[in-house]
Amino acid sequence: MRRPDVILVNGPSSAGKTTLCRALQAAIEEPYLVTAFDDFVFMAAPRYYRGADTAHQGEHDLYTALGVEMVTTSPAGAPPTVTARFGPVFRRILDAMAPAVRALVDGGNAVIFDHVLHDRAMQESCRRAFDGLDVFSVGVTCPVEILEERERERGDRVLGRARGLAGVVHGFLSYDIMVDTGTMTTAACASAILAELEKH
Repeated sequence: MRRPDVILVNGPSSAGKTTLCRALQAAIEEPYLVTAFDDFVFMAAPRYYRGADTAHQGEHDLYTALGVEMVTTSPAGAPPTVTARFGPVFRRILDAMAPAVRALVDGGNAVIFDHVLHDRAMQESCRRAFDGLDVFSVGVTCPVEILEERERERGDRVLGRARGLAGVVHGFLSYDIMVDTGTMTTAACASAILAELEKH
């Protein structure tokens, strides 16, 4: 059976996508590569995302304005909701992600792409880059309370980031399958995806 060229796994921060993608890679006999949103953004010098990889980004300067700044959008007293504001340095990285995945596929590699679709521009980049490829899409959901608990435990994400993405990330495409990492184990999610892949 021919496997998809790209397995696109999309979901909010702290949903367990990275663990799930590695479980899929291990379970699929074909030699899939795994690459992720974070792999790309962390190629940048840390000065462009300073504090975005901690519980609170307290520093904003010329570099973070060019890279990424975490902006609280929730009213005072409400649970924190944080949105990423991307400057031109990070926007160039975001625009290059899907074309880079396409280059891997064109080189003969199948790819599991661990993504976080923040906006329509990122979805359009995927649509253009993956035109003509066989793409299998996976939506990863998780109750926001569990996302926030994981976010606190991790300590490497600005608190409120998961809530800020949870209501946005699934608004840009339809999926071949959706899995809920809050109610299912990683193994159960991977098994459900593999079963759906068999029908693809």
